[in-house]
Amino acid sequence: MTSITKFEQLPNELILMCFSYFDFYYLYDIFYCLNQRFNQLIQYQTKIHIDLSLIPSRKFLTFCFQLKQLITTSQNYPLSIIAYDQQKLNLILEDDLFQETFSKLKSLTLSNIDTKTIYSIIFDKPVKLYQSLERFSLLYEISREDERSDDIERLCSNLISSKMKSLKYLKINFIPYSTGCEYDWYRRSDYVYLEFVELEKREKSLSHLETLIIENISDDDYYTKTTICFHVLIEYLLPCLPKLKNLIINSIHFEDYEWRQQDKASSTTTTNSILPLNLKIIQVCINSDNNNQDDMEKYTNLVRNFFINNTLFDVTTIKIFKINNENVL
Repeated sequence: MTSITKFEQLPNELILMCFSYFDFYYLYDIFYCLNQRFNQLIQYQTKIHIDLSLIPSRKFLTFCFQLKQLITTSQNYPLSIIAYDQQKLNLILEDDLFQETFSKLKSLTLSNIDTKTIYSIIFDKPVKLYQSLERFSLLYEISREDERSDDIERLCSNLISSKMKSLKYLKINFIPYSTGCEYDWYRRSDYVYLEFVELEKREKSLSHLETLIIENISDDDYYTKTTICFHVLIEYLLPCLPKLKNLIINSIHFEDYEWRQQDKASSTTTTNSILPLNLKIIQVCINSDNNNQDDMEKYTNLVRNFFINNTLFDVTTIKIFKINNENVL
C-alpha cells in the first residue's frame, strides 16, 4: 500500500473537503495557479462562500475581476456572501461589471448596515436578490436610518411575503436607533418592537419561509432585544407562514395583548386567521420585564396552549417545544 506524504496525493473528495474550510478568497489566493488540478477543482467543483471583510481593500477590485473571469468560464456562481459594511457590498451589486457574477446568490449575511440600505440591496438593485436568496441573516448593528423612519417595518413586512421567491431561512436582529451622543445613549429604548402592521393591512401574501429566527443581540456596552407582541405573532405573522417548520423567538412580550383580547369576541386559541402549520421546532422566550411570577406562568400557559391545543396545528410534528429554555411538550 502506497503511503500518502503530500497534500496533492489525496483524492479529489478529500481535497475538496479540506477546501471547504477556507473562505473562497483565501482558497483562491493560496491554491489557485499552483497546479492545473487545483485550478480545475477550485474553478468547477468548489462551493463559493465569500466573507468580504477578509479581502484587503487594496486587493478588492482585483479579486472581483478575477472572480468574474473565473465564473464566466465555469458558471460556478457564488453561493453566499458575508458583509460587515455596505461599501464593498454596494460595489459588487451596483457595478454593471459584477451584476451577473452575483446574480445567483443563495445566502447573504449582513452586519453594520442600516435597514433602508438593506431594503435597497434586496429589492431595488438590478441583481434582484429577492428572486434568488434562500437564506438571509441580519446579525449585528442593524438599525433604522433615522429615529422616525419605518424602515424596519417596511423591510420585515416585505421579507415576509411572496416577493421573496426562494427564501427559506430568515434570521433578523435589530438595535434601536442612536445618534451616538451621550444623552441619546441613556434615553434610548432597549427594545425594537416588531409590529408587522403591513401584514395586517394587505391581503395575504404567503411566504415560503421554513425557518424564522428573531434573535437577541448583546455586546459589552448594552443589551437589547428585538421583540414581538404575542398578538402580532399569532394574528399577523403566522398566517403568512404556511410552510414554517422552525420558529425561534427570543423575546415575546404581552404589553398590548390584554386590552386587545378584551375587544375580541373569540379566544386566541380558536382564531380562524391562521393557516394549518406543521411546526417541528418551537423555541420562545417570554420577556420578563415588569412581569411577576403569576404573569409569567399565565403567559407561559397562553403560549403553550396556543400551539398545543390549536386544532389547526398537527402537534404530532413538533419535536422540540421550549418556553424560556424549558421543555413544555
